[in-house]
Amino acid sequence: MKIYPKLNIFLNVLSLNTHSLHPIFSRFVLAQGGLYDEMEVTFGADEFALVGDFGCAREQNLIYKAKEVLKSAFPAFALELEHCKVEVDKKIPKGAGLGGGSANAGAFMREFARVFEIDCNQVASLACKIGSDVSFFVSGYESANVSGYGERVEEFVENNHYCYEIFTPKIFCETKAVYQSFDKEGSSKIKLDFLQCSSVELLHTYSKEELNDLFIPATKCYPQLLDVAKDLGEGWFFSGSGSSFFRLKV
Repeated sequence: MKIYPKLNIFLNVLSLNTHSLHPIFSRFVLAQGGLYDEMEVTFGADEFALVGDFGCAREQNLIYKAKEVLKSAFPAFALELEHCKVEVDKKIPKGAGLGGGSANAGAFMREFARVFEIDCNQVASLACKIGSDVSFFVSGYESANVSGYGERVEEFVENNHYCYEIFTPKIFCETKAVYQSFDKEGSSKIKLDFLQCSSVELLHTYSKEELNDLFIPATKCYPQLLDVAKDLGEGWFFSGSGSSFFRLKV
């Protein structure tokens, strides 16, 4: 199966709460194009196995975490989950603001629900335990307004299907570092009016600095992003905590 990345058309980050978490308001879109991972899930394997260039310890992999959460929630299928092989041909870059790891975990959870005929809503309710972007990928929506800590996902129906061009420089943006930089910059105001606008309207009206509260903090951590933005020119926007830039494909 093909697994596409997400883009943040806008990302409004609010101040830390008492649990040291940042609530967000965002528009997630699925960037269906030439950049994608390919996954094959085989139940009935000799043991649980993850195959792919994930760049992290197995216990830190979001597919592994999804498997553990599903085991706890659906003990009747624990044996099947422990005899599952997941192979991923990774193409979505890491540390790029595209949600590649979350996309893999979401696809794995949807496949589990399909194979064992489980209501996908039951699986979706577990996604927030794995990662903040996973709920969007489990939803199956192409475009959605995402809020809270990523667990509230409301489909946003666009008037047209939009194609995007993505450019990812060879800069790994550590999400934690970018958020810490955001905290030093000061809080952001809620931009609820963004939730009602179409994605193309937002991109035609606002700059990347206005749309993504993490762009400036990311450039404080990784100043070379400013050079990338300058070289790309107008019409390019910033996804998540970076480092990917994107624009509407003409």
